[in-house]
Parts: sequence; C-alpha cells; structure tokens
Amino acid sequence: MPRTSVIVPMFNTASTVERALRSVLSQSDPDLELVAVDDGSTDDTPTLLQAVHDERLRVVTHAANQGISAARNTALRAAVGDFVAFLDADDAWEPDFLLRMHAARGDADAAICGRTVVLPDGTERNAHSPRLGSMSGDIAASRMMTGEITPFPWDKVIRRSAFAGVWYPEEVHRFEDQVVGVIALSRTRSVVSIPDALTRYHVGGGTLTWGRVPKISEAESALAHLETSLGEWLDDPRRRSAFRVCRTLFLMLTAQSAMRSGDDAAAAEVLAGCRRRIDLPMLASTLRRRPVFGVGALILKTMPGVYRRLFTAYVKRQYALS
Repeated sequence: MPRTSVIVPMFNTASTVERALRSVLSQSDPDLELVAVDDGSTDDTPTLLQAVHDERLRVVTHAANQGISAARNTALRAAVGDFVAFLDADDAWEPDFLLRMHAARGDADAAICGRTVVLPDGTERNAHSPRLGSMSGDIAASRMMTGEITPFPWDKVIRRSAFAGVWYPEEVHRFEDQVVGVIALSRTRSVVSIPDALTRYHVGGGTLTWGRVPKISEAESALAHLETSLGEWLDDPRRRSAFRVCRTLFLMLTAQSAMRSGDDAAAAEVLAGCRRRIDLPMLASTLRRRPVFGVGALILKTMPGVYRRLFTAYVKRQYALS
C-alpha cells in the first residue's frame, strides 16, 4: 500500500498535464500512487496519458464530462494510500513536496504548505497561510473557515481516513474545495502548517473563476453542504462564529467575481443580493476575528462603489490583471 495517493482530475488539459504528471512522478519520495481521472476529455489528454509508462499511474476515465467534483470523488473511491494529496492539472509540485510535507507532518494527520504563485506575466511570488505551526484539527478547520488556512486542496496532505464518507458535492460548482477541506480537517486530530513554497500555482483569469456572472445560490449551496456535514460540530459558539465569517467571505468573493464579469446589469443584481445577505451578526464575527475582512465587508455593504475601486486596485497589484 502506498503512503500517498495523489489525485489529479483533468479535462482538456493537454497543454499542461505533462508538467503536472511529471512533477508527481519525479517526486523524491517515490512511495505514491497517482490516480489520474480523465473527465471526458476531447483533446489530446487521453493520448498523453497513454504515453506515460509508470506502474504507479492509474488512469480512470469518465465517458463524458461530469465536472471536477465528480472526478475527485471517483479518485477518492479508487485511492488506497494512507494519505491523500490533490493536484490540479494546470499546476505542479516542487520535486520534494511529498518528502518535506511528510517530514513536517511528523505524527500529525495533515500538513499544509506555502505556494509559489506564477502570475500571467511570468513573474512569481511566494505566499502561505496566515496561520502557521501545529494545531488541532478543530482549530485548523475553524481557521480555514475564517481564511487563515488556505482553501486550496493542492497544498495539503491529509490522512485518507479523514475522507471516509466525505465527498465533493457534485451539484456545487464553487467553494467546494474549501467546504470539503474544512470537513476533512475537522476530522483530524492534529495539523501542521509550514510556510515553505512547495507547490506552483499558475494564475489566470479562468483560474480565478472570473469572466462569468456568479450565482449567489452557489455560495448558499456550498454553505448548506458545509453546515449539514459538520452537524453538531458547529454547536460550539467559537466554531459557529467561524462559520459566520465563512459565510461573509463567500459572499464577498461572489461579489468580487461579479465585479470582474463584464456584465454590469447582471453584476449589479448579484452585488445587491450579496449586500442584503451580509447581516450584523456576520459583520460582528468577521470584524472580531478578521478585522481587515470585516472592514471590507462593511464597505461592500455600505459603499459598493468604493469597494469596487479598492478591489480593482488589489487585483491589478496582486495578479497583474487589468
């Protein structure tokens, strides 16, 4: 049985999949299986997969495209490793990602690392979760809801048992990464977060889910799935407060995507809906736990024009996008 099952979903990713697969199969820790799910690709992705001759690679094929959540669920059902790690087909790991993650993890059930962000203009910068060090799984899950642990699946190694009975909601098409990450971390005993940039995250307009008008129902469905899955775990007042912060952040992100969509009329409707849904308990929890986000939510609710200008400047500075 391999120590780590690496899950790579792919759909029409011929231009990047070789880089992703190579970064996994060339890991300095070879004790892995690579479960690649071809989610009904119509480009050269199947041909490229057939050209890889490595006994650690297992390819599962969907006859038709079902979406990234379905692809990850298929891979989770097939995985047999003690730990699970995810990688998107347009990103890559550093050669010692697994070796250093397991070394940092020690006896913990999960490890989280930093990332190198590769911007559209080719420049790079490093980033990591605001919360570093060792913590309980309960704390890690709460910090993920408040944005202090990254929402990504590809900068983490998590014990596979944490995913028992946990699946990506296939009807939810946004925020599902963070939702499942919170659920899985809540089921671990201990987590270690390190700043080391061990994964390479390639940013583009599509990567940031911009270019379309989002639906508020996507955020609401993700939150409903999270709340139902966590159940009594949320009875603790501190965790309920973190959930309110999560709801605030999801609405802020929805508003931001609407601002980037280019459809002013539809975006205005989404913005109005997000502003209505940000209530006083959410603002209070967010201001107390994440003051900068709380101020941002307050500006969005009361001065959306100012919020748009601030957000536009932030995107230009952080992601080199106009």
